[in-house]
Amino acid sequence: MNKKKIKLLVALIVIIGGIGALVYTSMQSTVTYYMKPSEILAKARDDGAAVYGERVRVGGIVINKTVKGNAATRKWEFMVTDGREDKILPVAMVKTTPNNRILVRYKGIVPDTFKEGVIAISDGVLGKDGVFTAETVMAKCPSKYEASQRNDKEMAKKGAADKKAGRVAPSK
Repeated sequence: MNKKKIKLLVALIVIIGGIGALVYTSMQSTVTYYMKPSEILAKARDDGAAVYGERVRVGGIVINKTVKGNAATRKWEFMVTDGREDKILPVAMVKTTPNNRILVRYKGIVPDTFKEGVIAISDGVLGKDGVFTAETVMAKCPSKYEASQRNDKEMAKKGAADKKAGRVAPSK
């Protein structure tokens, strides 16, 4: 290979390496980890410096009778706890321990599906006072909506087939 081709190859490698480094560093700053309340509290007990003030994502079931706040002030407080992996059921405060529940404070608009007993995923920071200050709150939609949507699609298909076959009752 001549000198021009070698210089071009080296320049391409440097450019591709630079782009790769930029992508890697930008991804590192936007990655947040998902933790259960018990995991983040255990990590805070073991090594608080690794958790306090660091951006993390906490997810758990919203405990019954802990949601406080209103849409007018957009200030919310609620507690989340670990859930069983196989079932999402409403959880009473007496069924939790200080080791598996965390208080979340959030200022903003909560999703329409947010309520007691749903899975809430909060993105924010844990303070030294043990309160998780969330910048965003998401509520996982219950799977009952998925079943309802499937039933709606099936009914629409049946209705279209009935109409095509002339089995539809005349409208009044």
